[in-house]
Amino acid sequence: MTYSEARGDIGSDLTLGRGVERTVRLKANATLAHRGVQLMGDGFLVASKKAAALANQSVDPQTAPLRSYRNGKDLTDRSRNLQAIDLYGWSQDEAIRQHPGFMQHLMETVKPDRDGNKRASYRENWWIFGEPRTELRRALKGLPRFIVTVETSKHRWFRFLDAPILPDNRLVCIASDDPFVLGVLSSSVHRAWALAVGGKLEDRPVYAKGMCFDRFPFPDPSPLLREEIATFAESLDDLRSRVLAQNPDLSMTGLYNVMAKVLAGVALTEHDRVIRQAGCVDLLLHMSQRLDALVLQAYGWPSDIGDEAIISHLVALNQSREAEEDAGQIRYLRTSYQTVDPPKSRKSHPSMQKEAPTSRPILPSDEIARIMTVLEVMRGEGRPVDVEHLESCLEIPKGAKAVAESLRHTLDILTAAGSIYRTDAGWFAPRRMPG
Repeated sequence: MTYSEARGDIGSDLTLGRGVERTVRLKANATLAHRGVQLMGDGFLVASKKAAALANQSVDPQTAPLRSYRNGKDLTDRSRNLQAIDLYGWSQDEAIRQHPGFMQHLMETVKPDRDGNKRASYRENWWIFGEPRTELRRALKGLPRFIVTVETSKHRWFRFLDAPILPDNRLVCIASDDPFVLGVLSSSVHRAWALAVGGKLEDRPVYAKGMCFDRFPFPDPSPLLREEIATFAESLDDLRSRVLAQNPDLSMTGLYNVMAKVLAGVALTEHDRVIRQAGCVDLLLHMSQRLDALVLQAYGWPSDIGDEAIISHLVALNQSREAEEDAGQIRYLRTSYQTVDPPKSRKSHPSMQKEAPTSRPILPSDEIARIMTVLEVMRGEGRPVDVEHLESCLEIPKGAKAVAESLRHTLDILTAAGSIYRTDAGWFAPRRMPG
């Protein structure tokens, strides 16, 4: 019999030497992770037939305040395809004038409960969601899609949702349309981290965004490897969405239950085998493993590294990034949004706040950050641009030298990576849209 000894700090999870409690929230990840909206009134949700009838009572039915709504069960099982009555930004009087049908419905179904609420803002703004999530809306503005995960779930997976979809309070939303971010979050590295630092509800892991996302140090690979991770993540998300759309009886939970059995070598039932074929489970598993390998490569870690070593390395990397950020080097995940000063808060209810004016993103001095900023700006343009136009879209720091030459170098890197193309009219970056 062999004994071994280990020394270190004992954390709150009774594990030795991880040191996760010494980690800090990173500025690189700041302002991107948010909870979805909290309705505080079942009457805000209506089926399609009811929604259409209420919309017909509006002055202009085309402007009906309706959005597709998704909660955790909609994503883990099958969507209920409900619509949410979203009057965020509307005063009571204007909402009554423009949308009397919706306001009548909410007065019947929501207001009676709100009238008894102890919080004045909930009582007085009964036609608005209890928590409309102003910061989330600001963060999602202009994005064609964003990343979500179910807060409490047996399986930890991430996927894109189209921007018009309104997420529920039990969804954690990441305000990024970058498939590289999706790829890293979907990897075994991040799953190990989320399990180690997140919470638990009974036997189900809870994704606590303050620990799981805000403190997680993303890798900073070469542009070529970054694009490869993005491509695999995009392909995985596309295939998963396609098999679910083609098979009404399949669910995300069903796919991942069978995937776990295949991975563990457990005998499958006849029903499992049907899911395995229809859901392309082996392909999804293969693609996930390829993605895991790429993300490990991005961190510079061996392919056979264990979860405990991953956690230790991530803790050390978090502390290293903290020191970098204190010195002024911040590896932003979404530079063009995160470097713009957030608008000042106002005392009025969030539903009455005005949108902040848009600002040009700052051109970073760090090469990786500069590459990602330029790519995001070009995707936002949606058309070929030249260096002069690109320069006008960016806030150039005082004292910056050879800006045009620096931008041409960045464009050359993006062209070599296949992220943009050179045309007769200039450089073009195709937008990444969900499949």
